[in-house]
Amino acid sequence: MAEVLGACGGGPEQTQVEREVQAYLQSVVAPAAIADISCPPDAPVRPGSTFLCDGKVEGAFYEAQVTIIDEQGRREVRPRQAVMQVNATETALGAEAATALGFSVQADCGDDQYLVVSVGHTFLCTLERTDTGATQDIEVEVQNEIGAIEWRLKG
Repeated sequence: MAEVLGACGGGPEQTQVEREVQAYLQSVVAPAAIADISCPPDAPVRPGSTFLCDGKVEGAFYEAQVTIIDEQGRREVRPRQAVMQVNATETALGAEAATALGFSVQADCGDDQYLVVSVGHTFLCTLERTDTGATQDIEVEVQNEIGAIEWRLKG
């Protein structure tokens, strides 16, 4: 997911860029909270230039790539991590795994409310079979910045 932001009024002032980037990223990560967005003070503002801004989502490192797309300074912002709501992820994983495995399971991905995971990276969850209580670890890979995932059994 990428978003094009308009040019800053009065030039490409860093704090204005940071405010626009933070406002957009807040809409991406909601209901989680994003804070402390910081962009490089010497970021190039010519078309085609790219730089990274970083911040925190629920205390975890979060980063977005910003690309200047035209002479007016409009920017495209692309998050580099997905913010996963743990409860929603567990529910989706449990349903998908139950369908694939042919028996009912519950997924457990930890006690945090959110996971912030870089695109292409993995995290571990556990599946528990509801009829026997048997458990199996699964590796979950984040496919894109909106949280699409693929999983595989470990072991």
